[in-house]
Amino acid sequence: MTTVTLHKSKAAKERRSPLYIVIFVVLAVYILSMAFPLFWGVSTSLKSQAEFRQNVLWLPHGAPWTWKWENYVKVAFGFYENVTIVGVGRKRIYFPQMLLNTLLYAGGSAVLATLCPCIVAYLTARFRYKFSKFINALVIALMVIPIVGSAPAEMQMLKALGLYDHMWGMWICKFSFLGMYYLIFYAAFNSLANDFFDAAYVDGASEMRVLLCIALPMVRNVIGTVLLIKFIDFWNDYQTPLLYMPSLPVLARGVFRLSQDMQGEFSTVPFRMAGCMLLAIPILILFIIFKNRLMNNLSMGGIKE
Repeated sequence: MTTVTLHKSKAAKERRSPLYIVIFVVLAVYILSMAFPLFWGVSTSLKSQAEFRQNVLWLPHGAPWTWKWENYVKVAFGFYENVTIVGVGRKRIYFPQMLLNTLLYAGGSAVLATLCPCIVAYLTARFRYKFSKFINALVIALMVIPIVGSAPAEMQMLKALGLYDHMWGMWICKFSFLGMYYLIFYAAFNSLANDFFDAAYVDGASEMRVLLCIALPMVRNVIGTVLLIKFIDFWNDYQTPLLYMPSLPVLARGVFRLSQDMQGEFSTVPFRMAGCMLLAIPILILFIIFKNRLMNNLSMGGIKE
């Protein structure tokens, strides 16, 4: 029986091996297709425009210390965005100021966009009232129903409330629980055992103490993962700051303008690639540092313990 089973298993592996080879080849091609643009962008950013015309795909000629590393320095300290500020007029915003605006926008928005769905999900998961069911249904309905063409009305509302073209106005706009991450937090809090909360209540803990000392620490991995994902999302966002913060340009907006610039020194492809790499390098560093957190805690909208 054992011999027959081994023969069947070996035959099954032999039958499956061509399929495995095909899957491996497809995945390898996919990985190369994702890695090659990054390689091309880095190599292009270290060339002069003349060398780029002669050597489009490969590494720059010469030793690494002779490559055009000064492209990054010129973009970081020479490129600027012209903005119009009410009462001031036209003003140049250079790359360091764009970086500061990006950190404030991405960091503050990520914290608030993570905190709000986390708190609301805790309340609806722990206190099962009819209004909690309404909140769950509302989140799912708004995820299903497409909402298009709301930007003009939203902009008028922001101007009427005095939130337009202010960093703190953008932070307030991001303080919303609607979206997929509410469901993730809801599933996380819903999976916690009631014994922890009952023991805290017996010891006389208040609801706020239970939230801060028991509930949030138990889902801290999920909070950290969602915070990181939202930070990356806002870091790469250029459309929202472009529409709602015209006088506070961020790095993504600067790179977008750099790609549209058709005149001057920064209109060349190497300088554009250098700007793109300056935008991408911090995110790559974050991903390398926190890749285990990203992979281990969230999977297809669910929770992994």
